Parts: sequence; structure tokens; C-alpha cells
Amino acid sequence: MEQDFWVFVRENIIGRNAVIRTPFGKRKLTYADYTASGRGLLFIERYMQKVLELYGNTHSEDDATGMITTERLHQAEKTIKRLLNAGEQYKIIEDGTGATGAVHRLQQILGVYIPPAAKDSFQKLLARYFQGKELKPFESFLLQNRPLVFVGPYEHHSNEVSWRECLTEGIEIDLTEEGLLDLDDLETKLSRKEFRHRQKIGALSAASNVSGVVTPVYEVARVLHRHQALAFFDFAAIAPYGEIDVCRDAESYFDGIYFSPHKFLGGPGSTGILIIHQKIYRKDLAPTIGAGGTVEYVSFHEQQYYPEIEIREKPGTPGILQIMRTALVMELKQKLDPERILKREKELIRRALKRFNACNPIEIIGNKDPDKRIAIFSFNIRLGTSYLHPRFVTILLNDLFGIQSRAGCSCAGPYGHRVLHIDEKKSLKFKERLMHGYSGVKPGWARLNFHFLMTDEEFDFIFDAICFVCRYGKYFLSLYRFDIHTGIWFNKGYSPPKVTFGLEEAVRAGEGEREERSLQELFGRYKHEALKIAEALKNDFDEKAIKTTEKDLIPFVYL
Repeated sequence: MEQDFWVFVRENIIGRNAVIRTPFGKRKLTYADYTASGRGLLFIERYMQKVLELYGNTHSEDDATGMITTERLHQAEKTIKRLLNAGEQYKIIEDGTGATGAVHRLQQILGVYIPPAAKDSFQKLLARYFQGKELKPFESFLLQNRPLVFVGPYEHHSNEVSWRECLTEGIEIDLTEEGLLDLDDLETKLSRKEFRHRQKIGALSAASNVSGVVTPVYEVARVLHRHQALAFFDFAAIAPYGEIDVCRDAESYFDGIYFSPHKFLGGPGSTGILIIHQKIYRKDLAPTIGAGGTVEYVSFHEQQYYPEIEIREKPGTPGILQIMRTALVMELKQKLDPERILKREKELIRRALKRFNACNPIEIIGNKDPDKRIAIFSFNIRLGTSYLHPRFVTILLNDLFGIQSRAGCSCAGPYGHRVLHIDEKKSLKFKERLMHGYSGVKPGWARLNFHFLMTDEEFDFIFDAICFVCRYGKYFLSLYRFDIHTGIWFNKGYSPPKVTFGLEEAVRAGEGEREERSLQELFGRYKHEALKIAEALKNDFDEKAIKTTEKDLIPFVYL
């Protein structure tokens, strides 16, 4: 391919010329939300169409479609494992649509997950059997001997809340003063004498989906193994950008990893991936789901399961196309060159930190060392002793400039408590307000990320827009209504277009991508129009009319 491959991929991003309607007119979409989800790619979708021409179910190899699809599926799984350095001792298991399904399957394999209804039924049966006599000593024994799960300080809910619902005791590792994982605290907690007889499981994020701070995973794995603990890592936030080696050496290997390929370029529509070392799997037990495809023989009264882990953990019809798509997007990352990706990321991080530092009202969350983070940024904009509401910030970026970002706590509540300095007393106040239906007071931040394929022009445009919101955002408060019950901001004089979906639209589809337009011309016009509106609003703005949510929480401004 003569042109630079990065340019080719960038030009194949689906929706790169999409236009959205906002209260201030039409805006070209500028996507800065890859941390939540990747974007589709035309050449991958066209290839998947070709795959569909000879697609068939994989549970038969007696016809062409079954045979070809089965072979392609096997090739896809081999590709995924090869790119993770997962040799024969590692097994691939696909589940759900992302890391959430994958970690849930891991918990089932480890034998620590019990469905809530089953747990409740079991507790009732125990109560009936013991009739209150010996139940409490049994419960005490159970609590003192259940497995320990060591989680990091910046986990996604999927890798923390899910473990809380298991038959495990959670041990959180602290942050250092620099906002990094405290390896000394991990070592100390693993070394406790009272933990010696208990199974130890390490389940930590490889990077924060809030601050982008990176975990030294190989060093962590080494520490965990030194204390006879299993080492599992959630790579959801960093997998689309960094290289992963599950079997680096005899000490820092991983017992398992899980991630969300939908966050990759071309990834939407893929499947959650779990890679495990075969030593953690018990083949003497039934698979996690007994179903078609897992059984070698079934009679009237018994069944025999396949001994191969990758077969017995593939119940029913697998996500065939989803697995193939996953392999393709992982191959794509490799072809884009992880070293080049890393170099571009570091460049964008340094430039972003320089621009953020120039905007005084901005408070960035997390460690600012470019060598200890990826290009994910979460921030708040201070206004005096209060803040612009994070969802108001994202609404203005969308409505005025077409920039796609995200606001909230990014499914990382415990980390949010730490970085926003929310103590137990304040946390209980927040909970009380939320339980009474006031979701608008919920703390959080605005989040975006600077993808390595983002052009310099797009980068500068996004920062110009952020700086504009810092300087002029408060003047737009009068144009929006804040619903304190939901946290949603509504433009007072605007009704958004109806969102449609259905077969009729599918039949009419196929007009193709819109014609490329000059970004310089569009971005310049958006900034000029936003400034013109801001200046007009500034003339009529009454500072005294600003209201704030409760000052003893984290106060947000509104009118």
C-alpha cells in the first residue's frame, strides 16, 4: 500500500464525516471517546461481508460453509493467542461483549461466584437445617476461610463490584502520594500472617480508565507469585494501545487476563476475551455451562464432556463473527506498530498536559507523568469555589463543537472517592441524596482521550474548545435547564431530532460516506460562532443569579 497505513486506516473510520444536529446548528462529529468504545472501520466491515458469503454454524464440518467457518474461527483464535504470546498452556474463552462477561466467566471457573438467587436459597436451606443452633459458627468459619481478592485502587466496577458479589474477601491496595499503585502496600498485605492459609487472588486493572495511570503489571505479577497468589489483570483500558505478553518469564507470567476488544479501532461488535493458564482450570468438574457443543456423549441419564478446555467452555453456538472481528482488530493494532503508537501517545500526552496547564480553572485527575499514563484525561472546571457540572461541560463540547466526550464517574466509584477527596461522611451524604432521587449532585468529571490516529488539527481544535468552555461556559448556563433529579442538561429552546431505528432505514441505507470537507474551515467557523454567542450572552449575564448545589458536597453551578 503506497500511502501511509495510518492515513489509510484514518480515512476508513466509519462516521469520520458524520454530521450531528445541535441547538446551534449542524456540527461535524469529532470523536474523543475511544476509552468507552472504538469506531468501526470500512475495510473490516467489507471483509466481514465477504466472510458472511460462506458463513455457517461451526458445529459441523460436513459441508463447505461449516468447514470454512470452523477453520476461520480456529485461525482467529490462534491469531488472538499469538498476539498475546499465549502458548499451548494458555486457553482462550470468549464471553459476552467485553471484559465484564470475561471476568464473570473467570469467577465461575475459580468457583467463587454464586448467583444471588442461588446464594439466598442456600442460606435459607442452611437456616432450616441448623435451626439457628450452629449456623453462626459455620458462617464465621466460611468468612474466615474464603479466598482473598487483592484489587487495585483504580478499578473499574466490573473488576471490583463483581468480586464483592463473590464468595471472596476484597483487599484494596492503596495509592501512593503520586497517585500510583503502592507496591509496598501490596507486599505488606500479601504478607499478613493471618492470610497464610487462604487462597490469594490478585485482580488488578492494567491501567485506569479514568486517569490513564498505568500499572507495572509484570512487577505486580512477580510480587503476587512470590506470595503464592494468582495474577489476573483487566486490560480493558490499555489493550487497544499497548503490547501484552502473558508469558514474559517464569515469575512475571499472568494466570489470566481479560479485556474488551470493542474499544479497539474496528472493534464494535466483537466479544469479551478471557485468556487463562490451564493450571487454574479443573477438568474433573463440569464446564461452567453445560450445553450443546460442550458434550462428547449424552445418554438418557448421563453426559460426558469434552476434555479440551476451549471446547467445553464454548457452549452453544459461539460468537463466531465476534471472535473473527476480535482477531482482525488485534492484527490491525500490530500492523499499526505498537512502538509507533506509544511514541505518538507520549507526544499527545505531553502536548495535552501543556495545554491543560495553560487553562487555570482545570483540575486534572491522576498522575501527570507522561511515562506513567496513557492518553486518557479526566478533568473538572472550577468556577470560583464551585464547578461547572461535568455533564454541562460535555453538553457544551457537543452542542457548540460536535466533540464527543463523556461525563460521570466512569464506573470507578471507589477511585472517584479517592481522587475527589470524598470521605465516609460526605459519601453517606451523597448516597442519601441519590436515594432520594437527586442524581444531579452525583460527583464525577468530564473525560476524553486523545487517540493516536487523531490529527494535530483535531487535537488543537479539541483544546481550543475546552479552553473556550473554561472561559465562557458559565454564560451558557442561561440557555440550559438543569434537572437535578437526573443530572441531564436540556437546552431550553431546542427539541433534538427523533432518533430512529428499524428495517426501513436499513433498506434505504447505502448512500456511503459524506464528502470530505476542510477541517480548518469547519473548526474555524464553529469557534467563531461559539464566540459570537458567548459575547452576546456575556452582556446579559447576571453573576448573582448563579445557584449552586449543596456546598458541603461538591458544588456545581446552574441557573
